[in-house]
Amino acid sequence: MSVQSFQAPASVRQQFDLSGRISIITGGAGFLGRQFAEAVAEMGATPVLFDLSPDALAKAQAETGATYPNCETEQVDITDEASLRSAVDRVLARHKRIDVLINNAALTKYGCDADPEKFFAPFEETSRAVWEQGLEVNLTGTALVCQVVGPIMAAQGAGSIINIGSDVGVISPDQRIYAPDGKGYEGQDFNTPAFYAVSKAGVIHLTKFLATTWADKGVRVNAFSPAGVFRDHEEGFYRMLTSRIPMGRMGAINEYKGAIVFLASDASSFMTGHNLVMDGGRTIW
Repeated sequence: MSVQSFQAPASVRQQFDLSGRISIITGGAGFLGRQFAEAVAEMGATPVLFDLSPDALAKAQAETGATYPNCETEQVDITDEASLRSAVDRVLARHKRIDVLINNAALTKYGCDADPEKFFAPFEETSRAVWEQGLEVNLTGTALVCQVVGPIMAAQGAGSIINIGSDVGVISPDQRIYAPDGKGYEGQDFNTPAFYAVSKAGVIHLTKFLATTWADKGVRVNAFSPAGVFRDHEEGFYRMLTSRIPMGRMGAINEYKGAIVFLASDASSFMTGHNLVMDGGRTIW
């Protein structure tokens, strides 16, 4: 009869402590990526920001690095296996291990070079190029990073992978909140593209698949699905969206930091394959 050997730290502070851990964050120079980097750094980890944009990385290094000097950056295309493996090899050369992976990179209109004018097109007018680039970045890119980093963690016998999903990966986007005219958009195209919702649903299920794949290797794989963060949104849209959220508001800029630390740390040591939803209750209606 086998005897259980794992013991979680008795102290709650120790459970949340990330001192000495190395954390890769894809899309790390972006809005949420920077928040996640600050969160793990505050708890003692070394954040390594993976991003495609050298300008965004330089800005992130200057601003995040001012508070957390151990912040590192790597210019990486997560859809290019050679680029990805080279960056991971550089991280390993410096630190010899990778403890946390936060898969946060996602395609935005500003990063879409396939057909940016069609980014917010209605589904029936969706450009195939935008659809394919969205799936390539959001879903295939996430899978590729897991494929490269997961075995490293498995060989270590420990690691935490956090795949960033979305509330619209759980429920369908409510198209009524994007209706133009009378909602403050004056005919302007704006919505949640189909590729985004579909890819985030795929990320959530990929998480479950990988959780069972690596559970016996000490690698935990969870998803975190946030709702939108308030960033000076137009008042009409804000009212429409928040009327569908039980708590009556959007997320605050730094409100997801605690959840990321929980999933990255030993505080969630007996959790894998879970999708942690933080949406003010939106998905329960």
